[in-house]
Amino acid sequence: MTIQKIKVAAFKNFAENGYNGGSLAQIAEEVGIKKQSIYTYFKSKDALYTTLSKEAMEFELAFIEQFFEDNKKGKMEKILFQLLHACEKRFAEQVLTKFFLRSAFFPPPHLEKQLMEHVYYYLDSLEQQFTHYFKLQSIAVSPQEAAISYLALLDSLFVEMLYGGHARFEKRLQASWTVFYRGLTYRGETS
Repeated sequence: MTIQKIKVAAFKNFAENGYNGGSLAQIAEEVGIKKQSIYTYFKSKDALYTTLSKEAMEFELAFIEQFFEDNKKGKMEKILFQLLHACEKRFAEQVLTKFFLRSAFFPPPHLEKQLMEHVYYYLDSLEQQFTHYFKLQSIAVSPQEAAISYLALLDSLFVEMLYGGHARFEKRLQASWTVFYRGLTYRGETS
């Protein structure tokens, strides 16, 4: 189906080149159609880009839901740590993940408001999922605090995925994970 081929080519093109470097002509060439044929399915480059953003966001949310479903019986420490590694692996291997992170961190200015609606929906949904997960755990902080802190950790790792590469990702993960998990489970006295 041509529309799916266009989306696949566009995800790859925009993930690698961003909005400004993305080329409808290159997308059309990869699909084997003329550039004008894209307008049969999408009225503009903006319409294509925002459609992809929404689909990528839904793809990422579905991954998180499935991850928790598949790991609901494991130990909290192992599950949460594995999820962080799984996110890095997805960034390296899944073009939709790479596209979504790139569009979230570098939205074209004229589409920023529309794209940020997708990003905030994604973040709010993650916060709800993580809060629900933490309600089922024995932790030293409120479930919402734990969820927000985990999201902050995940955000900092996204930055390393985009800018720093694997070695910097691992360094940040190891240091921040230790502090995060100790804070999550520490039940000592506070002054």
